[in-house]
Amino acid sequence: MSAFKGKLLEIDIFGESHSERIGATVKNMPETHITKEELGGFLARRRASSGVFSTARKEDDVPVFDKPFDRTIGGDFSFYILNKDVKSSDYNELYGKPRPSHADYCRYLKDGALDFTGGGRFSGRLTAPFCVAGGICKKRLSDKGVKICAYVSQTGKVFGRNYKTSDLSYEEIVRLRDNGYPSLDKKEEMLAEIASAKSERDSVGGRIDCMIFGLPTGIGDSLFEGLEGKLSSLLFAVPAVKGVEFGSGFELCGMRGGKANDELYYKDGKVGFYSNAAGGINGGITNGAPVTMSVAVRPTPSVGRLQRTVDLVKKENCEIEIKGRHDACIVPRAVPCIESAVAIALTDEGV
Repeated sequence: MSAFKGKLLEIDIFGESHSERIGATVKNMPETHITKEELGGFLARRRASSGVFSTARKEDDVPVFDKPFDRTIGGDFSFYILNKDVKSSDYNELYGKPRPSHADYCRYLKDGALDFTGGGRFSGRLTAPFCVAGGICKKRLSDKGVKICAYVSQTGKVFGRNYKTSDLSYEEIVRLRDNGYPSLDKKEEMLAEIASAKSERDSVGGRIDCMIFGLPTGIGDSLFEGLEGKLSSLLFAVPAVKGVEFGSGFELCGMRGGKANDELYYKDGKVGFYSNAAGGINGGITNGAPVTMSVAVRPTPSVGRLQRTVDLVKKENCEIEIKGRHDACIVPRAVPCIESAVAIALTDEGV
């Protein structure tokens, strides 16, 4: 079980990739108006599709709640999701042989486990209950005028439109993103990049941008209470995330202060900014501009190529060839996971 215990929310996620069921227990969720159809629509964005980038494993991902809800849910509740399409035999030859760049070896160091079937509790499969909680939080925030939207801005070596190079509205992002592949442009080029890697039994990573519109000023605080730290801690809960930046992020390293600074102006009695290199946050506190962040997602480590590893049982070097059903690119399916992380963080901050 993996637990998040925040200022308000508590989320305990249970189960493993190949267990009978996965799910979560949630405490202190603010009352939220959401239908099962709305939640199902959000979860569908995370499920595997028939696209070139997805695993052949197909799961319904329909949460079964411990108490009925009709358009409203809140307080304490739990739910489970059945794992129906499990094929554990694909891992028979991998006993005691950690897959490179998976959590297998670190799990062995942590608790001595030698059975790495499906990745256990470290699998991306556990983002399904994560997205149930996140989807509920996201809907509540949306009803309050806080809009969260993420999209793919890079797949492999193909770069698409992003908040650094374009002025983007929430409506434009949703319109361009929800059309086959969740990028704003260069959809065919990105799909071709994935197809090329897949044909070579390999995988690709990418970048997901996320923007928050309508967030009130004054959210967050200094030092340990900064909003960037809170958001980052939830974003890194998503498997395969290896980097996070806000605003211009690492590009600030090569800028001079005069260009990096966001100058202010008055318009109609309100303060605005000529630029947004800070990503809507200064000193850990929201300043009223859209909050912008970018997340690096590593290539799926399960690849069909021959790889070197060790046999922890025989204590010798060996080689493995991973079989089974895996995503050639996890990036598009991770988009709602990033939105969920942001929504959970903001809800826990009392937004």
